[in-house]
Amino acid sequence: MNRGRAVSAFALALACSGTVGCAEPEPDSPVMTLGVAASPSLSEAFTEMVDVFEDEHPGVRVSLELGRSDTIAEGMPARDDINVFASADEGSMQWLVDTGVAVEPVVFARNHVVVAVPSGNPRQVTGLRDLERPDLRVGLCELDVPCGRAAESLLAVAGVATPPGVPRDPSSRALAARLADHELDVGIVYRTDVAASHGWVALAEVDQRDRELAQDAGTTRYTVARIPGAEDGPDAGAERAAASEFLELVTSDRGRRALENAGLAPLPQ
Repeated sequence: MNRGRAVSAFALALACSGTVGCAEPEPDSPVMTLGVAASPSLSEAFTEMVDVFEDEHPGVRVSLELGRSDTIAEGMPARDDINVFASADEGSMQWLVDTGVAVEPVVFARNHVVVAVPSGNPRQVTGLRDLERPDLRVGLCELDVPCGRAAESLLAVAGVATPPGVPRDPSSRALAARLADHELDVGIVYRTDVAASHGWVALAEVDQRDRELAQDAGTTRYTVARIPGAEDGPDAGAERAAASEFLELVTSDRGRRALENAGLAPLPQ
């Protein structure tokens, strides 16, 4: 976190303990910003958690940044404004841990890819095998992002070969948007993005085998960690406390409910 940032509510409370003349901070006037970065597929769940956290910490404003996990991780060593990072890419998180940028990583949820279609399923897609049909406009995520790797793993296990030249999108959310606009007939996206589409994208009615394969081979695990490099200056202790409390929220019962509401599967702690 940038130096010169106002004293946090936590530090102010400690400084005023037993002291006459210390005024309480105005509840609607945040005195500290907590930076949280997360994968776009965590958008709905983390937005709900941010609301809960800010309600319970009136002296803290949470700045939520959404972006590709590998891109955020790559720039993290040069930044001082991110206190908590939730990644869909375990490799990127491990690199941050190995280089000392991130500490205390916890695997807290999983997501899985599904066969998705535009609302109404106009091309009558019924399973993974339909992705081999040359008459369908098929879309997948890029191979260097978690949803693309999960989709490739699922297709390999299922023995499905998509037609050559299938277009690839930079994120599951971008791919879901193309399905919603009927630019594609079928795609493999995260279950969370079907839920977030509010009916514009639907799950294809696949058989039990395809569902089981998706829940096994097509899975992404999410990790969350504290970034101690953002804790600097006289507010370092308060920033560390706020980051730790946000991490506790992510793995708490309320955090689990937020994850479930978004279509994610919380992992037991």
